[in-house]
Amino acid sequence: MTTQARLHRGELKVFPMSFVRIAIWMFTMWCFTMTCIGQHLEGEMVVKSGLFANGTRVVLHGETLRPGQAAGRCSSCIEARELFLRAKRIRAWSWVIGNLGIAESALGITKLEDAVVLGTFHAAIGGGLITWAAERDVTVRRAVREGVDAYNRCQFMRDFMRN
Repeated sequence: MTTQARLHRGELKVFPMSFVRIAIWMFTMWCFTMTCIGQHLEGEMVVKSGLFANGTRVVLHGETLRPGQAAGRCSSCIEARELFLRAKRIRAWSWVIGNLGIAESALGITKLEDAVVLGTFHAAIGGGLITWAAERDVTVRRAVREGVDAYNRCQFMRDFMRN
């Protein structure tokens, strides 16, 4: 008798029933956990996350804010306001530095035909500026995370001291 026939008649059990129950329970708990991960308290500020989020924006009361807008909402918490203003300043200058790097790289590409050394020099300068702007973006993300933490601490302390 083949294995298929024995399986059909019930003589051969592939998985014990307890394993199936445990697997279903674990899958249910996993689904519940995945749904609860994205939840946060009302009035709590969080860093925007997702597939296309880069970590430089925050969400407050369902509204997505850039660091400068978030600084405007932090009138009661000076520490968070300063961190958001710092992130805004670094972000703005990183944009300028990144665009200068792109312009230098483009200039280097156009100079490569006429003067190879000069074109390579411009392209290297442009690459260095782009890399520097990318490193500053990491600092912006860190400042935004620290600002969110400071804002949430201030809100918690304000609510705690009120009660």
